[in-house]
Amino acid sequence: MRNPAAAFPRSYVNTPVRDTLASYSAAPSVALIEAVLAAAQSGGLAVDVTGSTAESGLRIRMIASTAGELVLPLFTSLAELGLAVPEDQRDGVQGNLMPAAQALGLINAADFVAVQFDPGSRAVVVKRSLIEAALGLEPKQP
Repeated sequence: MRNPAAAFPRSYVNTPVRDTLASYSAAPSVALIEAVLAAAQSGGLAVDVTGSTAESGLRIRMIASTAGELVLPLFTSLAELGLAVPEDQRDGVQGNLMPAAQALGLINAADFVAVQFDPGSRAVVVKRSLIEAALGLEPKQP
C-alpha cells in the first residue's frame, strides 16, 4: 500500500488554504471560514507528530485552549509547523503531511472542540461544528 504522505514533498505548501487564511485574518467573516474549509478539502495539511516513534506509532500532538479543552493544530506546510515552536526546539519537531480532508477528519480522533490553522502565524480557530458540517459528519453528541 502506498503511503499517502509520500505524495507531498517536504517543501509542500497548501497555497489555497494559506491564502484564504490570510484573507480571513485581514477581514474575518463566516464566508471566509467556509472558503477555508472548502479549500481544505483538497491538497495536503501537516500535523505535528513530534515524539512519535516506531514503537509508539503515529501520535498527533494537541494543544489546549485557555479553558483546558483540546484543540487540533493543523498547518499549511511543515515550515508553518516550525513557526509554532520556539526556534531552539525546531530541530526536534516532526511533521507528517497528509491529505487535507484526512487531516481535518482527525477532529474525530479525540474530544477536540476546534481546529487551529497555522498556530505559529495566523492562528485561525474553527469550531468543531463547522468542521463536521464541512466534512458531512454527524455532530458529536455531548
